[in-house]
Amino acid sequence: MRPTFEYYMAKLDDWPFEVRVDLSLMESAPDAAMPIRWHIRLELNHPTVDGLCTAEEQALLLAIQEEIQAALTDDACQLVAVVTHRNARTMVVYSSEAPEEGHPVLKALSRVETHETRVIHEEDASWTEYRDFLYPNASLLHQIKDRRVLREFERNGDDCSEVHCIEPRFVGLNEDGAHDLAKSLAKAGFGVKAVDEIGANGEREWQVTAAAQSPLALSILDDFRQKWIDMAEQAGGRYDGWSAEVVPVTGSNNNHGVDGHLAGGEEDYDVHDSSARRA
Repeated sequence: MRPTFEYYMAKLDDWPFEVRVDLSLMESAPDAAMPIRWHIRLELNHPTVDGLCTAEEQALLLAIQEEIQAALTDDACQLVAVVTHRNARTMVVYSSEAPEEGHPVLKALSRVETHETRVIHEEDASWTEYRDFLYPNASLLHQIKDRRVLREFERNGDDCSEVHCIEPRFVGLNEDGAHDLAKSLAKAGFGVKAVDEIGANGEREWQVTAAAQSPLALSILDDFRQKWIDMAEQAGGRYDGWSAEVVPVTGSNNNHGVDGHLAGGEEDYDVHDSSARRA
């Protein structure tokens, strides 16, 4: 399966925790042939004040990572994530064996003269670190999708700085839960556009569409998202993403929408006519 590396940002021990993780491995993990987890650690030379990598150092680190990846044999090693946290860049690898002297990865690291490096390893046959720690939770999966959607806005001439009407959707509710959620949203300062019963053939549920007026900044969406997820769970449903109209920098609305709902593949994040937008 082709790797599907996605980026998210979280907090760990009050430090930013920057992760690129291969989402394609979740269905097949753990791989019984690779029970040993390696941390290939590169100490940052000039970290930012919050322990992340500067743009200047990033290019050099990427070159080093490419050398290390070239030394990973596909049948014996699997790169699952690259983490930047507390002044270090760490490549997380699962392998069939411990990193013994003479291993191609250790040889590649021995040629690195610009950074302090080290490799630690331990048994993790269940791939617990990948499955339970590095793989994003529901909120972070939405963050990944939100990043895609905001890039789509920018490709369509919207710099996201203007106030937009953001319409979050909530699904999987019963009637009481839908009305309770609508009250909670209104109490929290969000508008409520619709409370609808949907479905067919006896499989019916309720959904709520809300509204928030805000620029499309990822930090704001992160704050909104956690509130929306929590409120949906309390009402017995789930948050299903958001929609908004593209507002080009010129200030005119081209009547296209970009949909941030979570379900589906990348095609779900294409621009489409607002008349066809999912409610």
